[in-house]
Amino acid sequence: MRLKRFAAPFLTSIIVAGCTTPQPVSAPKKTELAALLHAESLYQIPSIDPLFPEENLLAMDAQMRFFVQENVPQVLAPRARLEYLLDALVKPGILGLNYEPGITLNARNTFYQRTGNCLSLSSLFIAMAREAGLDAYYNEVTIPPSWDMIDDNSMAFYQHINAAVDFGDGDIQVVDLSVDVYDYRYPQERITDQRAAAQHYNNRAVEQLNKDNTAEAYRYLRRALYLDPKASHIWGNLGTVFRRDGHQQKAGLAYRQALTLDPKDQVAVNNLGRLYRETGQAEKAEALEQQSLAFKRQNPFWHYGRARQEYEQGNFNAALRAIDRAIALNDQQYQFFLFQAVIHKRLGDMEAAQRSARLAAKLKLGS
Repeated sequence: MRLKRFAAPFLTSIIVAGCTTPQPVSAPKKTELAALLHAESLYQIPSIDPLFPEENLLAMDAQMRFFVQENVPQVLAPRARLEYLLDALVKPGILGLNYEPGITLNARNTFYQRTGNCLSLSSLFIAMAREAGLDAYYNEVTIPPSWDMIDDNSMAFYQHINAAVDFGDGDIQVVDLSVDVYDYRYPQERITDQRAAAQHYNNRAVEQLNKDNTAEAYRYLRRALYLDPKASHIWGNLGTVFRRDGHQQKAGLAYRQALTLDPKDQVAVNNLGRLYRETGQAEKAEALEQQSLAFKRQNPFWHYGRARQEYEQGNFNAALRAIDRAIALNDQQYQFFLFQAVIHKRLGDMEAAQRSARLAAKLKLGS
């Protein structure tokens, strides 16, 4: 999977260019933040406690435990148990899990539906690995920035979580059940079950927001922030919920909190800048817009996203210009050259397409 950070209806971005100076924003007061997390009346929902909703991320039932007992002999050594478990999870004749980036589920629902995003698959694996006596945990991976164009003014930014098993004495094996996302060279860190659960509820909120169900999105985000109050992107998503419903003052507070926690959060920069513009705060808007513009010009992944958008709209020459700019800024990303090959092929330049494809293969296999 990839962990979503909701962006629509604003343009979002990701890693900040090194020479872009973040614009300072004033931090919200504690009382203001508390009010954001106790705004049930705005959505005509009953007063809720911080533990609702509860989806029991790693809960197992009897059938799941029997699945582990049947497929993973406890007499085996730990590494052999891991191999047996993975075989049982992915083989079509046994469980046959499928990777689906748009579906966030807890371990139990992933088991029965046999599909889910990277967090869902990791939750199921971790729950079953622990049942098999393995020291399994969530592993957050800093993948190269990935973009999906939503419309002319919107992008979605993704992060990645997989799992790992610790065999002791520094022997750790990463388990990634998604497709063509993980690379062992990417920076990564162990995260707690609680932090992973916060990401789960954040994803569930985005799913509800995409259905225009802002009340449910609010409930999920409130739960996520109870678990991980320092996650800037979750505060940013809360701001989008408020703004979607016309609560501009509360949206601004949430965006400011996101930037207080992470001044380089370009999602919040774009969203807050647009909010300032819409509410007549031109000077503040200008400062954030200039920061955003500088970021976009210097960020190769932004140009990569534009190239994909232009290609999908049939503007192949514009797509080529955008991908060439991305490569000029960063010539170490194999996916840039791979997409450049696709564009060259579409334009009928087979020699250039083959050259780009060779460069992509060299970077992917040899870097």
